[in-house]
Formats: sequence, structure tokens, C-alpha cells
Amino acid sequence: MKNNILRWSCCFIIILIFQAMGWAASSSGIIISGAVKQPIRLTLDDLAKFQSISVRLNEVDSNKNFLGVFNYQGVPLRSILELAYVQKEESSFSKLLDMAIVIRNKSGKQIVLSWGEVFYKNPAETIIAFSATPIMPHKDYASLPKSDFPEKWFNQLKRPIGLPKLVVANDFYTDRSLEEITSIEMVDLNPKLMSKKMDKLHSFSFNISGVVKTPLMVADLSAYPRTEVMIKVVGDGKGYHGLIQASGVPLVKLLEKAGAQMDINTGYLISAPDGYRSLLSFGELFLNPAGGRIMIADQIDNKPIEKDGKFTLLLPDDLSADRTVKAVGNIEVINLKTSPKVYTISLEQIQ
Repeated sequence: MKNNILRWSCCFIIILIFQAMGWAASSSGIIISGAVKQPIRLTLDDLAKFQSISVRLNEVDSNKNFLGVFNYQGVPLRSILELAYVQKEESSFSKLLDMAIVIRNKSGKQIVLSWGEVFYKNPAETIIAFSATPIMPHKDYASLPKSDFPEKWFNQLKRPIGLPKLVVANDFYTDRSLEEITSIEMVDLNPKLMSKKMDKLHSFSFNISGVVKTPLMVADLSAYPRTEVMIKVVGDGKGYHGLIQASGVPLVKLLEKAGAQMDINTGYLISAPDGYRSLLSFGELFLNPAGGRIMIADQIDNKPIEKDGKFTLLLPDDLSADRTVKAVGNIEVINLKTSPKVYTISLEQIQ
């Protein structure tokens, strides 16, 4: 009995209230939890000990509000996740391509990143900042015409920044650059979706389902606006595969046609009949200017896709081709806005 009391006295309960009430823990630290081997807690002082990088962010949200121009010093998010060692529980699909990164702040707001947009991009694109410095106009503010730089804009440069802060540098609108973050949770979206080998991988059509207004079955892309991109195909396993000229329809157009949910808590899980799949986030599709280049292709080098086809998900700006999904069979729109949870984590688990 005494041992049990002692054991529980060495534990603390972290209450995560993800919607209206926020997180009850201190905003000075971040808990990294979920599908990780080593849950950890990092304070601002801890973050400052990492090798850091500097990122400038011109902040304007999707409501067209100017929030300042700041230089942020921080740690790549991928470095933090590597420290926690992301891993799935038992799954027939061992790759992490379908993992979601759910990040929440002190006030209860949350955003979603995909594993691929963090690990298949350059590290500076997504960081956790521990310091911020405003970038002031070189000219004296008093001498500037107020019509050119009104006082409300100038005041934004003096506002306090809630640290630690997630900085998503390449988003055009900075809605996902979340201040006072308190938790980072790795989520395996569909652990029961089986992966299996197939003698012939093919799908004559694909469905768009989940949180949509109009579920779609797409067997032909001729009715949609087309685009072409040149892609450098580089795989982590076999290296460089050469250049391809791909033709197809931007994924965003197909999602818009289906009336898919579009907010910072939405993920899009693209899968093939053999269970291979990749997750994309709302932000990388609709907030990042490069999102419009992500496509469902039906032609490669001016020829219809026949082998491992007929539709292929291609991400031209990923640094690895691993998120490519051949024989796209389903696009599931998933709402990751969660209900309140309570986590109990032993002190022994957190370093």
C-alpha cells in the first residue's frame, strides 16, 4: 500500500482541455506525447540549449490582420520529435507517413501538421521559437506618413510574443504560427487500416469521403482544371530517379468540389488498395503557396498512368518521394479537433 502511495506521489496529472479552457499546466514548458517512445517536457531554457536557427516571419492572418514582423530564434520541430522518438504501436503499415502532429496552446487552440510536411521539408520551415525580436522600420516612425504605416501596424511590432511559439515559416497566412504552445501530440490516425501486398496494384477510381458536403467518386479527371509540373524524383531508399513531367488536377480543386472541411484541424488521408497511405494537412494544401502544386496525376511524361495506376498522388516540393501514393483509391477527410482528455504521465517517463 505504501509503495502504491509512493508511486502515485511520483506522478502528476496533466489535464489537457483542448477547446474552451486550454491547458492547466505552465505555459513555459511543452509536453511531447502520444505515439512516442520517450515522452518529454521541454522548458524555454531547455530549448535555448539546442542548436538553433533564425527565421523571419511577416505575420498576416487569414482575416487580413497584420500581426507584426519578427525575427524568431528557435529549434526545428523535427529535432524535438526525433528526441522523443516517434513510433507507432502495432501496425501493418510501419511508415510514419500517415501520422498527424497536433499542437495546442495555453488558451485551448490547436492546429494540425502532417508528419511529411515536417520531415520532408527543410528544417527551418517549421520551428519552435524561444525568443522573438521585432523588425522595426529603418526610418523613424514619427517621420512616416500615417497613411503609409498607421499606428495600429506600428503597435503590433511592440506586442509581447507568447513563447514558446510554433513558427510555420512558409505559410502565406500565419494562422498556424501558434503562440504559448503547451503540448505536441503525435497521433496515428488509422491504425486499423491494413497494409497488404498485391500482385497487381490498380484502382480505376477513387472516392473522396469523410467530413465532406458531397462525397465524390472520381473515375476521370477531364472535367477538372489541369496543371503540369516538372518533378525531381528522389527516394530515401533508392535515391535519384530522374525527372518526370506530371499532368493532373490539383488536389485542392478536388477537395473544393467535394466541399471538404477546410480548417487548421483538418487532415486528408490518401490511400491505395494495398494500404499505402499519406497524410496531408489543411495548412500545407491551403495556406502554403506550394500546396496548389500537389496533384492527383493521371499522366506521366505525356502518357496515361497504367502501371500501378491509374491515379497517383504527387508532391512536387517534398524533398523525398516517399509520400507518393500510387493507385489512389480513397481520400478521407478527417476532423482532428478532439474532445477534452486527461493524461497521467509518470515522472520517470519525462526527462
